[in-house]
Amino acid sequence: MMREFTRLTVAGLATLVAVACTDSTASSPSNLNSAALTAALSSVPLGYGELTSSFVGSPASDAMLAGLWVGGGREAEFDHGGAHGGFMGGGLDESFTGTIPFDGRGGRHGPFAGPFGGGLGCSGTFDAASGRVVCADATRNGITVKRSAQYKDAAGAVQQVFDTATTNSVNTQSQTSGTISFDRAADSLSGDDHDGHGEHHWGRGRGAGGRLLGDSSTILTATTTISSSSTRTVTGLAASATQRTVDGASAGTETTAGTSTRGSFTAKRVVGDTTTGIVIPIVTGTRSYPTAGTTIRSITATLTYEGASPVSLTRREVVTYDGSATAKVVITENGTTKNCTRPLPRGPLSCS
Repeated sequence: MMREFTRLTVAGLATLVAVACTDSTASSPSNLNSAALTAALSSVPLGYGELTSSFVGSPASDAMLAGLWVGGGREAEFDHGGAHGGFMGGGLDESFTGTIPFDGRGGRHGPFAGPFGGGLGCSGTFDAASGRVVCADATRNGITVKRSAQYKDAAGAVQQVFDTATTNSVNTQSQTSGTISFDRAADSLSGDDHDGHGEHHWGRGRGAGGRLLGDSSTILTATTTISSSSTRTVTGLAASATQRTVDGASAGTETTAGTSTRGSFTAKRVVGDTTTGIVIPIVTGTRSYPTAGTTIRSITATLTYEGASPVSLTRREVVTYDGSATAKVVITENGTTKNCTRPLPRGPLSCS
């Protein structure tokens, strides 16, 4: 199964500008409240799809098509239920819900499988000093991606290459960093934002001429800097294994500074997740959902207009698996907590 990258877009922090303001002719920045920043929680920083995490992000190769300046947007969204009824950050990755079968089609032997433990693959060179296979750095659309992996057999001995029969654990480490700039005069498109062949280009979903969807203001210039990293260890990959165990963490920041027809602004998102003791029984020929473990996810968004006080919004999601066909989810948004459940492998959140 493929991640729903075609459904999702990584909305940059200009999203905050779009949802927070309503009148481009105002002589001073509008008064803001934290609820205005909800759209900033619907996605993760640019290039986050290069990492191993529970979020659903786009790879660096899609950075210029990711709707960096979309205001709200028709493609950046919470999964299953809208802005207050689903998981943030593009949704919960399918590896954490039991939707990937253990059928091995196309070389995918269930969730968190393969030489990169469920991460994106690349070719690399074994470094004897670190005991890791190191991939060549790759730079796409201003984002540099660094990635390495360490393979071990069931006895804990380091292996120079991944072996489908004997490799039992994989530790993957990934980093992304870079800067992307926007200039309305150079980058804005008009009309339908596509060429004669129906291909959408930079800023897919953006309003005509650089006008942000959902707002009358227009971004004039902006620069976004991202820095993110992740680590994940998957054990139980050997042919004789009966279950997989997953531990990992990711963290990232995305900072945007720019000008608009409403004035100068700065915006920042801080994103992260921690996965502890996720256990997935291996059941050949079918799907298997996690039966133990916890995933904690958080996003904080902050927006400041020149001459106005900053506003922030924080959301935290704690997903717990207990062996039943239902995951427990506790969501806390700016101090307000609600208890939810999520059917496995599929289904919407139900909250009280």
